[in-house]
Amino acid sequence: MKKLQIINENSNLIQNKIINDELIKNFIRDKSIKNYLGWINLPEKITNINKKFIAIKNKIAEEKIENVIFIGMGGSIESAKTILGLSQNNKTINIFYLDSIKFSYIKSLEEKISIEKSIFIFCSKSGRTIETKTLENYFTKKLFVKTKNIIKISDVKQQKDKKYFMYINSEGNIGGRYSSLSEYGILSAYLAGYNIEEFGKYAIKMKQKCLSNNSSNPAIELAGFLMSCYKNNLRIINIVSSSKTLNFSLWLEQLISESLGKKNEGFLPIVNEITKLDNPKLMNRIFLIIDPDEKTNIYANELLENNVPVKVINFAKNKSSISGEFFKWQMVVSILGKLMNINPFDQPNVEKSKNLTEKYLVEEKLIQPVYDDFTSMELDEKISCVVILDYSDNSEKSQNYIKNIQMLIYNKYGKSCIILEAPRYLHSIGQLFKSGIKNVAYIFIENSYILDENSKYYELSKILHAQALSEYDIMKKIAKRVLRLRV
Repeated sequence: MKKLQIINENSNLIQNKIINDELIKNFIRDKSIKNYLGWINLPEKITNINKKFIAIKNKIAEEKIENVIFIGMGGSIESAKTILGLSQNNKTINIFYLDSIKFSYIKSLEEKISIEKSIFIFCSKSGRTIETKTLENYFTKKLFVKTKNIIKISDVKQQKDKKYFMYINSEGNIGGRYSSLSEYGILSAYLAGYNIEEFGKYAIKMKQKCLSNNSSNPAIELAGFLMSCYKNNLRIINIVSSSKTLNFSLWLEQLISESLGKKNEGFLPIVNEITKLDNPKLMNRIFLIIDPDEKTNIYANELLENNVPVKVINFAKNKSSISGEFFKWQMVVSILGKLMNINPFDQPNVEKSKNLTEKYLVEEKLIQPVYDDFTSMELDEKISCVVILDYSDNSEKSQNYIKNIQMLIYNKYGKSCIILEAPRYLHSIGQLFKSGIKNVAYIFIENSYILDENSKYYELSKILHAQALSEYDIMKKIAKRVLRLRV
């Protein structure tokens, strides 16, 4: 019997089990996770949440604001990135996002905007995200952004001594990566010109489908398929997307990896792998084709002909339908968590990394790392994927160095190789890596990015260096194959 046939048959069995066991109803009633499930009630709240934002549009019009910049990390900003990526250019205002403390990105943003004609929206559910806090400090103290041009979204109550243009309290019973239909997603949709009434209707309609206990439930169908693949030892998901849907794929990468990457379990998502895989590498993959065009539809059919499991995810033409996709995939991952006996709503290993980073930052002088030689890495048949963790300065020299290593790994060793940029990956797929996922090798790429103490970017570069030190320490204890290279 062909592998694809086995997977499809097992998928049907798993779907039937989900339905017969009333799994969705039971996990919603599970008292141990009730404090994480606020996202299930968000679709009906979208229209009311949006009413909070009318004053923002009035300010934009009255003060002739030219730019809006969303600033945050991980789940607090991924849904906004997705929504902005799907929208056409807004003719009345420029909308940017910043989810990095690398000075190259910040400098590039500074060159594009007028500080006086910009609104800065800082997004941090916990209020403790070190990158977001440092970026707020940078923009207010180094670039003199006035608090009247700042909006904050957080679960934490506003400090009395801080007077922002608007402070938006979000619900505390919703995790960051499940916050797409809360203020973190809705505000970006509103400012990008989405029809919020339609946005809400698509979410409500999808919720109704995803709570139904029958075979027409799209979340049950997808969860059954992925769980069947998982039981057949297919744990690498290649996500194929266009430039328009790339940010959705990155949102999905975080949702899947951070929610399920625990207890040495989970899927490894790879977004837009740069080379077309040959047949041997296809044999241990699942493919998700996101909103395909004619070319990727042909590719999907080729994969199926080669007995490779594929799911094609078609989007409705109306961009507001993305709200339904958010809800559907959050339900899919929640079901998978229940099937795998994993809490899909926490991220225990992320906190470990944050604590170690803070420890390094309080030391008077940061440790000078010892670097390895690339030839010392063993890439035998046990390794299925190499992950390059990019802590470099993003210079042309650094990027060329990284690309050369990636192509060497592809061409000489025949291994998949993905590049993940720090500090973004720490708030996404980093949880999966710290869970002890097997058959993966890691290469840290660093260079002299700590700037002179007189540089306005000094504090930002210092944090990135501390993150590199702490992550290397953690991964050295978890993974067997870890290198640290210097450009």
